Amino acid sequence: MTGGDARKAFTLIEMMLTIALITLLSSLFVWNITSLLKQGELESLQNELWGAVEKAKQSAVFNRQPHVVRFDEEAQAFRVSAGGKQFTFEVETDGFDEGVEIEVVFNEQLPKDGYRLVRGELVTQREIESVTFYPDGTCTPFSVNLKIGEYQSDFQIDPWTGSQLTAPEDDS
Repeated sequence: MTGGDARKAFTLIEMMLTIALITLLSSLFVWNITSLLKQGELESLQNELWGAVEKAKQSAVFNRQPHVVRFDEEAQAFRVSAGGKQFTFEVETDGFDEGVEIEVVFNEQLPKDGYRLVRGELVTQREIESVTFYPDGTCTPFSVNLKIGEYQSDFQIDPWTGSQLTAPEDDS
């Protein structure tokens, strides 16, 4: 044995650092879980949009008549309609936070060779209520903005295929 009375215990500073580290890690965990849940809600909204887009595209070609897709805010659903028929793609909101707002905005992409001045500003798109899919497989050139609370997703749709366009890569 050595000459001193050595204790085997933690100091106050070591305990405080351990508690601070556990608190930090748990808060990061809770924040990440909340973020993942919100992304899941946004994914649910995207899935319903793509279901409506696919139905409109296929039905327009098969039935040889234009089909319209719009978002019904009251019903929280995408509606596909043509010739008196209507298909509904409801967004599953059971797991959403109470009072969370869902916002879907369709924007028509204006032609690149043309331009529109709105209150002195050059604009490349304008907000529209609905999107039309035509019997030849094309659709209105549009982009869509999906928003649930503070989480949002924007993407552009190819008017020839009705699929999502990817952002061009930067060659620099």
